[in-house]
Amino acid sequence: MTRKIILLIFFFNTVHIFSQDNEIGIFAGGSNYIGDVGPTTYISPFSYNASTNYVGGVIFRKNFNERISARAKFNYSKIGSSDNWPQTADYRQQRGKYFKNRVVEVGLGVDFNFFEFDVYESTLQMTPYISTGISFFEYDPLKYDKSESMATQYGDATSISIPITLGYKIKPLKDFIVAFEITANHSFTDNLDGSRPDKKFLISTDYFGSTLSKDWYVFSGISITYLFGKKKCYCPN
Repeated sequence: MTRKIILLIFFFNTVHIFSQDNEIGIFAGGSNYIGDVGPTTYISPFSYNASTNYVGGVIFRKNFNERISARAKFNYSKIGSSDNWPQTADYRQQRGKYFKNRVVEVGLGVDFNFFEFDVYESTLQMTPYISTGISFFEYDPLKYDKSESMATQYGDATSISIPITLGYKIKPLKDFIVAFEITANHSFTDNLDGSRPDKKFLISTDYFGSTLSKDWYVFSGISITYLFGKKKCYCPN
């Protein structure tokens, strides 16, 4: 994870030196998880426990033109769920499992604006957009000891995820852009919730849940970015 963060910082510096039309800012909001523990509500930030499910981070965006931009991001999130929360299936409530975890991710992606969005236009700009890419994240692998309801950590692990983002952004001021977005992250691990720990724990732990899909985590929030860099000049020689 440290190596990935160093590479991301190098990317920031390289883009800053050799390009224009840049944005940098912060992202904050709520998180929720979709898997084998608790309710299966797809988008549900802060619905059950705001102290367990939140996300914050930084975002850098390079605008190539009015439609296409690249993004780099770093996020720190807490996720968790419980079989005892409302809207959970009856069989899960009878099981009574619950967990807490963290997600520390870095990622790269590409944004596509549905409408032309000129970051240097003085009039109000707004557009919906979609984004995807790839993220690398660190999390705590979990397990449930026999007859225990609370998941416990047994180490550190890394994985990758594919983010799918739908957002809407506006440029209310000259140098600031505000965006509202929801990102569903399809991870390549099935153990954010402790349902599928390492096979060495097969005898001493509870294994449960579906093997047909991996865990998801969802970020819903707002970003505020500052626009910097010189305006491109398309001047004749």
